[in-house]
Amino acid sequence: MDFTLESYALLLNSMQGQGYSFQSFLKFLNSSTINSVILRHDVDLQPYNALQIAELENDIGITGSYYFRSVPRCFDKKIIRQISELDHEIGYHYENLVICKGDFECAIKDFEKNLERFRKIVPVKTICMHGSPLNRCDSRLLWKKYDYRDFGIIGEPYFDIDFTKVLYLTDTGRRWDGEKFSVRDKVLRSNKVNKKSGEAENKNLKTDENTVFLSDKYKFRSTFDIIRAAEKNELPDKIMINMHPQRWTDKPLPWLKEYVGQNVKNVIKRFFFVKKF
Repeated sequence: MDFTLESYALLLNSMQGQGYSFQSFLKFLNSSTINSVILRHDVDLQPYNALQIAELENDIGITGSYYFRSVPRCFDKKIIRQISELDHEIGYHYENLVICKGDFECAIKDFEKNLERFRKIVPVKTICMHGSPLNRCDSRLLWKKYDYRDFGIIGEPYFDIDFTKVLYLTDTGRRWDGEKFSVRDKVLRSNKVNKKSGEAENKNLKTDENTVFLSDKYKFRSTFDIIRAAEKNELPDKIMINMHPQRWTDKPLPWLKEYVGQNVKNVIKRFFFVKKF
């Protein structure tokens, strides 16, 4: 069965067995190596699930990045500290333009305030946008007016990774080929802002609508498809895996709830949000 802790462990072990090393986004920015996997976790909900996964990874001997939202149901100081103490990177999963309803001045103040809340607990050097798929605002647009480097931030994955050279794998939609259900959790297709969709500019990479990303070449539906590709040595040298901890559990009832709920969300996003945004 997919999207369990067991299937996730199988994925990590299979890639490790093929010579891949796992690293946080921060370490990738400082020293990228061949056959490396940037392990990114977007903690949208269920912080305890994130802790379980962080402990599983620690047992295997690997580390990654955990991006926490600042909302009360996600911002758990104790769990943030515990994950950091396992040598994982902690980052801020920002959504400030959404929270401030498109008000840039309000959003940057909210960003700075929340960043300081995190930094009172652990060091934070990288950030990552929370997609907020049911909202028209794209919080990445905040960096059209401001520069995150002015706040001591050295990287944001959507802007600071060249996805023509790094394969982006994300479990958005509770599947690994869920781009048609994704409003924003995908590589930026252009270095220009789409006025209709509000899609943010990929300001640090020169791309256009004809750019071919590695995610255009590699398509996987299940975790086991990725495992088989790894075992056949069919994956590229550099990969970013983005997973959402609330989707991964061995407990039958939470697993079923997430399965049903995500399928409903996929239909809503595809027909009411993806096409419009």
